[in-house]
Amino acid sequence: MSTSDKKSANILSAIFKSKGIKDIVISPGSRNAPLIITFAGDDFFNCLTIVDERSAGFFALGMAIEKKRPVVLVCTSGSALLNYAPAVSEAFYRHIPLLIVSADRPPEMIDQGDGQTIRQSGALDKHLNYSYSLPTEIKNNEDEWFANRLINEAVINCDELQKGPVHINIPFREPLYGKTDMANKDARLIDYLIPDARLHEHQLKELSQICNASGKMLILLGEQEDEEQLTKTLKDLINRKQAVILTETLTNISGENIFTGTDKIISTISEDEAADFKPDLLLTTDGPIVSKMVKNFLRNHPPTYHWHVSLSDTLTDTYKNLTHAIPVKLNALLEDLIPHIKEKDSLYFELWNQRAESISMQHRQFLQETPWSDLKVFDILQEVIPETYTIHFANSTVVRYAQLFDRLYIIKNYSNRGTSGIDGSVSTAAGAAYASHKDTILVTGDLSFLYDSNGLWNKYITPKLKIIIINNGGGGIFRFIPGPDNSGHMEEFFEAKGNSRPVQPLAEMHGFKYLKATSEKDMKAVLKDFFGERDNPAILEVFTPAEKNAEVLKRYFENLKEGRR
Repeated sequence: MSTSDKKSANILSAIFKSKGIKDIVISPGSRNAPLIITFAGDDFFNCLTIVDERSAGFFALGMAIEKKRPVVLVCTSGSALLNYAPAVSEAFYRHIPLLIVSADRPPEMIDQGDGQTIRQSGALDKHLNYSYSLPTEIKNNEDEWFANRLINEAVINCDELQKGPVHINIPFREPLYGKTDMANKDARLIDYLIPDARLHEHQLKELSQICNASGKMLILLGEQEDEEQLTKTLKDLINRKQAVILTETLTNISGENIFTGTDKIISTISEDEAADFKPDLLLTTDGPIVSKMVKNFLRNHPPTYHWHVSLSDTLTDTYKNLTHAIPVKLNALLEDLIPHIKEKDSLYFELWNQRAESISMQHRQFLQETPWSDLKVFDILQEVIPETYTIHFANSTVVRYAQLFDRLYIIKNYSNRGTSGIDGSVSTAAGAAYASHKDTILVTGDLSFLYDSNGLWNKYITPKLKIIIINNGGGGIFRFIPGPDNSGHMEEFFEAKGNSRPVQPLAEMHGFKYLKATSEKDMKAVLKDFFGERDNPAILEVFTPAEKNAEVLKRYFENLKEGRR
């Protein structure tokens, strides 16, 4: 097999191959030629070429989300590496395995005025599980052993010890394009065995005593993958109505007696009622929460006990009242704890259930009379998106509107909520659609779409990808949150009004079928064509009135509150 004559590139590919890591997203360059020659020359690897490194990073993120295994990013030296930073930080906070492999100049050339040369080693360290620099030359067995050990450790820190991004920096001296014939050689692999963490009996006893003394137990679940076993375990608590379980669309867990639409409930709780609704015991786990309302409620009305269940080594105290950090998986804790929980009345559950049922009725009544707006768009969408789809929501208002519609909770949902930026949503959805066997839909605002329009600039866009752009003429969230409208700079500097551009030419340039809607009637008329398109990816641009959107949403929440008076 013909491959690069750089031994470090060959050791890297041999370990990746033996570990089953096969997806390589490459951005073109010269310094990374040894890596391109090595990976692209081996049929085992699935090599993709994406020119824009920032888009490539998010595309790989979407692939890793779908495939649930590491995806490799390969770039040349210089600023190319820095363009991965947004996707790397997102992967870091969501524990998504990305392996970033950057080619570099030899260390003696750093800061010496050579082209495409920056301080690459450690450049992304603040948002990595770990970073490594390989030897510039592999001259002997000791060098080979050292490179092998570092790469093994990099994979362990990316996918086995704790999932997340890892950076491998490889300096190469010229010439860069040399090849050699090399027989396939098995790489030495180091397996890292992690036992299931369980609490000791005396720790379980302490926690069960707290649990049994707490009449009001609330489990708040944020963004996570659908875990079948966790869902089964939660049902035991649900059936006995021993806990209130709050979820969001990104939790990907729903079912009878699990409370969805958290904002709808929280928004109606008055100060006089807060003491009844606040928990004695709050149980949370990793995965960010979208709802700012629930954060404020729990910070202003803290529980007596707050347990955060996480294997992360970071002490997460989101609600500023943490009492116990528990380093096990949530399912393991509940399996061990449930047998020790005594039967108690379900008054707390019934309190939440009655409020949820009442609000659900008000929600439906309001939407029947809702004029054309962002809220109405979501009401229409939630009825027609097939359950077989995967949905990606962009930030900022889009993912928040999604929380209000119960049917969306039964569909697989994702959003880049690790850092909650508007960048990368198109590329992430495109990567996910490429890697998935399912149809994928991105629901995005106009600014978020345009910000990442380079996500359409690659050869791997599949007809399985559909995009709905809600064009409200700018950053709609700034018309809803308090502050910007009184600043005197609302439209110019917060909403960024006037920065939208025509989407149709962009869509057609990239081979998308383009449709648009400017009213409820239009939207209902084009949706069948939109979802029925099978030969090409499709974009539906929906235009809504910016000034009315915030007014409608504020009236929606006021209506929910008024229904409680």
